[in-house]
Amino acid sequence: MEARADGTVHLRSRDRLVLRFRVVGAVVGLLVVAAVFATSSWENPWGVASFVLVTVGGALAYHLLTSVVRCPTCASRVANWRISSADATRKLFACRQCGTVAWLAEGFYWQSEISG
Repeated sequence: MEARADGTVHLRSRDRLVLRFRVVGAVVGLLVVAAVFATSSWENPWGVASFVLVTVGGALAYHLLTSVVRCPTCASRVANWRISSADATRKLFACRQCGTVAWLAEGFYWQSEISG
């Protein structure tokens, strides 16, 4: 947890979790696609179902991970269900109980640190 000069708190551990989830999801998705193509499983309902489960389930789980957080001050649940625009740098979560504003970089906290 890192506080900025503007009073907002970066949920760094959640950002790292989201990044790991995204990388693992991409690898699993590619493995499922490769397995389906290698075995011609497009005709098999289980092959299609596993592809849909990984794709749709992964997207829904990612959206949940980046939309519901715990307030770093009072530990209440805070939700922001909006999907951020493509040029947004962070997603804000304003706690109604204590007024703390937390934010996520949605898994890409490292982009600004690497690119400057």
